[in-house]
Amino acid sequence: MVLKAAGILEDILEKMHNFKAKNEADTLRWHKSYREQLEWERAENLRLRCEIYDKMGHAAEANEWLRKARRQLTDWDRLNELTIQNVALRQEKRFWKRMAMPMIPDDDPEWSDDDDLISEKERKRLAPLIAEREAENAELRSGGL
Repeated sequence: MVLKAAGILEDILEKMHNFKAKNEADTLRWHKSYREQLEWERAENLRLRCEIYDKMGHAAEANEWLRKARRQLTDWDRLNELTIQNVALRQEKRFWKRMAMPMIPDDDPEWSDDDDLISEKERKRLAPLIAEREAENAELRSGGL
């Protein structure tokens, strides 16, 4: 009987040792796999951060070039002078066209450039002056005939 109990205990002890060995091997395998995954994730994270920083660096460099180009254009006196002259000449051309063609209304597409059109607020402000001037012109025309 004692020998049978000793055999059973020995069998249980062997099964527990096998379970412990298998459990430890599984745990070690899981830890190794987890560390490999973690290492891969860290490497990927580093690669992505480097890529983002490279893009940010390129964007900063491009912005700096754009700032330099814009500064070059705005500081170029000859360009500003030509722009002002161009606007003035276009306004003068439209003035003479309007003088030559008074039958065309102000909102006609013929006057497509906006830089000499008067805003609504400005029209309201100038309405009394324009009415006064038109009254004077009508008076001169009727008095002259």
